[in-house]
This record gives sequence, structure tokens and C-alpha cells, in this order.
Amino acid sequence: MMQNLVVKLDFEEFPQDYTCRGANRSPPIRVEGILANIKSLAVLATASPEEGSSRAAWVIWNLPAVPLLPEGLAAGEVVESPFHAVQGTNDFGSIGYRGPCPEAGKTEAYLFRVYALDIDLALAPGATWEEMVRAMEGSMNQSGEVIAFATG
Repeated sequence: MMQNLVVKLDFEEFPQDYTCRGANRSPPIRVEGILANIKSLAVLATASPEEGSSRAAWVIWNLPAVPLLPEGLAAGEVVESPFHAVQGTNDFGSIGYRGPCPEAGKTEAYLFRVYALDIDLALAPGATWEEMVRAMEGSMNQSGEVIAFATG
């Protein structure tokens, strides 16, 4: 039985800073209950509009197994500060975090899923979310998720 992570955001409704109308910064993510054998974390954020299919909005892996992923991780294939991590290509065609961008009067749900792995992934920067999920097979020890909403 896989033990769950407890994943928390500091909000349920996105502050503008974390959306396309603001600074488009990645939000801080709190992760509780990380097991001792965990070597790295991976995050897959998906954007689900009221209509249409959901799309990957953030693909990042080889994060350290820490209880707080700070806000504002740099875009680009490799994050160097405040720690090392690798980012993939989201379904919007860019690398790094892509904040919610709902049309006026519409709501978009963002699901942040955090995976705890007993390895670092040997995955090339810019990989897709499907490639990340495949690379995690057999090494995923824990996972957890949290949802927040943005209104246009």
C-alpha cells in the first residue's frame, strides 16, 4: 500500500501573482509525510478548464525531498536556485510553470500532484509529462495532490 503525501497550497483561489495576469510565478507547495528513503520529488500540475480537456501546465522533477517547494522557481530546462531541479515541456509549448489563464467569467482548476521517488530520474530536460510518468514507473513510493481554482 502506497503511503500518501499530504500536499498543501497556501490558498484555494489563486492569487494573481501565480497566474498569467500577474507574475506567472510558481506557487509554494508544502509536502508533509516524506519517507526517509525518498531521494527526489516530481510535480505534475494540470490545468482543467470548465470545458475541454485538461493539459499539463508544469512538469518538474529531481526536486529535493524537502517539506517546502518555494515559490517562483525559474523557468528554463534546469533550475539552479534555491536548489537543482529539471523541468519539462508543458502542454502549452513552454518549459517551466504556466499559471492559470482562464477566460473572463470562466474558472480553471489546477491539480498539483507530487510524487516521491527513491531515485533521481535520468530524464532529459524538456521531456513531456508522459515521459516523466514513464520514467517514474517502479520508483514511485508516495504521491499526494491538491487542487486550487482561478477565475478569469
